[in-house]
Amino acid sequence: MLEQDISMKLAYRIIAVLIIGGSLVLAAGAYALGIASYERYSGYFAPVWDEAGKAIYYLQRDTSGFIWGMGWEHFTPPASSYITSDDFSLRRIDVQSGEVEILQAWPGSPLSGRTTKHYRGRIFNGASARVERDNGAVKFTVVLQIPKVPRSDIWALSGTWRPDVPAAASWQQTTYSSAGISNQTLQNGVEVFWVRGRESFPSAIVTVDSNGKQRVVLHNDDFDDIYPDGIPQRHIDERSRRASIERSRLLKKTRAELIAKHMAAGLREGEARLKSTEDMEELGLLPKRPRLVAKTVSENPDNLKVFDIPPDYFTVGLFTDIAAAIADPGKLVDTSTGGYLKYYDDDVGPRLRAWREAGNDRFIVRTGSKTYLLEVRRFK
Repeated sequence: MLEQDISMKLAYRIIAVLIIGGSLVLAAGAYALGIASYERYSGYFAPVWDEAGKAIYYLQRDTSGFIWGMGWEHFTPPASSYITSDDFSLRRIDVQSGEVEILQAWPGSPLSGRTTKHYRGRIFNGASARVERDNGAVKFTVVLQIPKVPRSDIWALSGTWRPDVPAAASWQQTTYSSAGISNQTLQNGVEVFWVRGRESFPSAIVTVDSNGKQRVVLHNDDFDDIYPDGIPQRHIDERSRRASIERSRLLKKTRAELIAKHMAAGLREGEARLKSTEDMEELGLLPKRPRLVAKTVSENPDNLKVFDIPPDYFTVGLFTDIAAAIADPGKLVDTSTGGYLKYYDDDVGPRLRAWREAGNDRFIVRTGSKTYLLEVRRFK
């Protein structure tokens, strides 16, 4: 009996060892194949220049957790991830010295301690972020979309940091899905932006001057493996917003100057704004809108569609563009079909609007005792 008990205990131990050993072998195999792992990532989001163009504000994300499953999009189901830590911090780096200052930190996020499913490339759930300086303060927003059926949970961390007052920011559920972008990435001709990294964690903050000279200001441990020969120009081109920012600033500056000019000449602000838009179109800074022009005629030369509009329709505010055109034949006027409305039982407005919206740019208007040829002029 004693020998039988010893044999049973030995058998149980052998089975336990085999189970543990088999589990370890399976775990090691899964780890070797990348099916199960514990991973850490750091990324740099939303870099913008400070007022002097000597330091850069940015948001850093540091995340770690367990991952299991294939997660190869189009080929396998999503992988699972359990995030053990997910920390965000607002930072400032001095470009010359490389010294980094943590301005404020937020340990943990709505993803911490949570299991979610994602495909490779965004295994720890992607984040969008925005940073904007504001008269010595720094405004920031981070947005996380957490997959959930039937719709995602969206969380945001948003606030304003001041040198003497930390931001009173905490994670809140929200409805907007993106943090937006900033135009404060171009200063003194030098642009700053992040470049791609692993698992949607930007791997570096880079500056590029007007001559295309690159400088890596800050990078994580993955950067050298991803870009062993430096950052390819196509990646720079993908991230650069230099042209759009410069154009936006030119438009803003020119519009302000034109409005000031017209107001100084006696126009009210609303009139000055309208006139500035016309000026910018003539300067080629804005696409030139279609214009309507009228010509007095005695007959319908090309057998065009005729629309009869009683004169009193103009006095009540209908067909304002046609009224302006026939008041000054030969002058190009702004045009819109928004005022082509039905007036009591008369549907001439809707009929003319439908005619024009079908692509017809020439028509005849009879009003009072006069006949006009109206033509829409379009500009490339």
